[in-house]
Amino acid sequence: MLSTIIDTLNKWMEPVKAWLDANHNNPVMWVAFFLIGLAVFFFTYNALNKNQ
Repeated sequence: MLSTIIDTLNKWMEPVKAWLDANHNNPVMWVAFFLIGLAVFFFTYNALNKNQ
């Protein structure tokens, strides 16, 4: 069962890896990834930091 899940995830990631390989020098993509990561950090931090 676990190997089928891993195989499925690997199959889904092939187009993503190919797209990233084709667009690795696009600065807009890296800025977008950074902003998305910052937003995920912000929302996670706010959800976990309930000491106020």
